[in-house]
Amino acid sequence: METDVLIVGVGAAGLMAARELATAGKKVTILEARDRIGGRIYPLSEKDFGYSAQGGAEFMHGDAPISHALLTEAGLTFTHPIEWWSVLDGEPRVNETISPHDPILEAKLLELTEDMTVAEFFDRFFNDTKYDALRKLIYRRLEGYSAADPSKSSAFALRDELTDEHAWKQNNLKESYSKLLSFFEAEAAQLGIDILLSKVVTDIHVSGNEAYIKTADGPVYTAKKVIVTVPLPIIKTLHITPPIPDKIKAAASMGYGSVLKILLRFKTKWWAGALEQNFERMFYMFSYEAIPTWWTQYPETYITLTGWLAGPKAEALADTSDAELQKIALSSLSNIFKVSIEQLEGELVAAKFVNWSKDPYARGAYSYSTPESDAARIELNKPVEDTLYFAGEAISQTAESGTVEAALSSGLETAHKILGQ
Repeated sequence: METDVLIVGVGAAGLMAARELATAGKKVTILEARDRIGGRIYPLSEKDFGYSAQGGAEFMHGDAPISHALLTEAGLTFTHPIEWWSVLDGEPRVNETISPHDPILEAKLLELTEDMTVAEFFDRFFNDTKYDALRKLIYRRLEGYSAADPSKSSAFALRDELTDEHAWKQNNLKESYSKLLSFFEAEAAQLGIDILLSKVVTDIHVSGNEAYIKTADGPVYTAKKVIVTVPLPIIKTLHITPPIPDKIKAAASMGYGSVLKILLRFKTKWWAGALEQNFERMFYMFSYEAIPTWWTQYPETYITLTGWLAGPKAEALADTSDAELQKIALSSLSNIFKVSIEQLEGELVAAKFVNWSKDPYARGAYSYSTPESDAARIELNKPVEDTLYFAGEAISQTAESGTVEAALSSGLETAHKILGQ
């Protein structure tokens, strides 16, 4: 089968690149290993949760201009958190955003002339015990928000995040990302984009201005251009000839974190009056429990709590069974809200445990910056013989890595490179 552009992976980057290329008149084929589109955007069954819950990407971070334009075009509605709660010292407090901003910390970060890991930064400049609470707060922020390991994550990236007033902006979608996927799917049909599911790519051979792509079920595809949009750990599993050791090394040098996402649907909104406080408007709840972060769908009325554990702590639970994860989750909620586990078990209607590190086509959740990431992005953005390209949230050069915006941006950038030729 011949095509102008073949894209490996039908996540956000692949869909965006395909849309741009097909609009410009290119014949586009997408091969996807899963039996669904979306990649790490993972809509769950409305039957189970009463709405289109998200097992993967759920929020928009920062200004996200490409996402905003695309989602507006798709007719989707933006919402944002109303109230944030914390229970870090054992008692919930309302309207408190737990922020790692500290003037001494930010000043020292701004003085840095060379990058290093966050752990090295604290060891060098904040090693006194009086900074233990600050270190703990920053580590918790990196692990929970960026799915990052402080011993690998970039101090420059932390500096940029803390000093960027837009980095903390967050929106979610009333209709969820599943509606965006439906929008992409409808456009693909109109533009004549072929999306072939359950196609596991095993080999890519680049020969001059042409590439040959083999899949596990046998067929071989021929294309003038190939865009690989798989997550970082999957790149090394592809047999690419001629070999691309510099790109394999670059991908391995970038951070890539784990996430455990837990969705629990209940019979009633039992947390609304817990602890004799009004949690009716609660959106986020932060804690020091085993599953530390929880959120609702407020202002929507769905009776689901979503639990979140990321970074090394999520990796440590990678092999934990769903039954044991449910016990850990309910125990965390019981400790936060002072409600018995037996009551929570009686309230529980449906549960879903999404362990991204065990997903064979992702092997983790999303990327984060290391001191080597900038150089790695430059390497991965160089095409091989002007025929093989890479795209994805990890290698966007214009948006924050680890976000849907970065994936869309990278897909768009790569399409423009091909069209510019």
